Amino acid sequence: AIEKQIMFRALVRRSQCRHAGGAWRWLSPAPSADWYPERTHIQPVDIVSTVNLTIRLPEGVEMTTKAAVGGTLLDALLDADLSDVWEGGACGGACNCSTCRVLICYAPRPLPPRGVDEEDMLDTASVAAERLGSLGEGSTYTSPQSRLACQLTLRVEDEGLLLTLPDDVLNMLEVPLWMRGAR
Repeated sequence: AIEKQIMFRALVRRSQCRHAGGAWRWLSPAPSADWYPERTHIQPVDIVSTVNLTIRLPEGVEMTTKAAVGGTLLDALLDADLSDVWEGGACGGACNCSTCRVLICYAPRPLPPRGVDEEDMLDTASVAAERLGSLGEGSTYTSPQSRLACQLTLRVEDEGLLLTLPDDVLNMLEVPLWMRGAR
């Protein structure tokens, strides 16, 4: 009889909890579908839609990756783990370095126009590369195909986007301020 009393007390303690105010209260079981007969099915979780991207690496090799719609192209490239061939995203996507510059070779639909920050960063990087003498023949900094991956948000319409990772990437965080001036 004493054992039953001890087990009963332990059971009672497990089903009670001390409220923040100090009073004991009974724990109720978690709600189940049986409590709500009008719920005939569970609502499906919203699945994040993805798009397929084809990335042309500097060596000419192409790889395909999936990217979440609504994320930036930089996030997709970082998720693709290209760190051995691409040093993009030095500023963390703040549009301060131009290392995430890509060339859009094919876009199924027209991409949104560049923002003021993106235009400014590409122009500044072009001027700095010119002053450093690293701007080769046929530079693509200011071409319409040149985009910053941190500023390009992926849409469903971007399914099948083809982009190239250029060789001539300049990290503006490493360029002295006096070399960044306007033309």
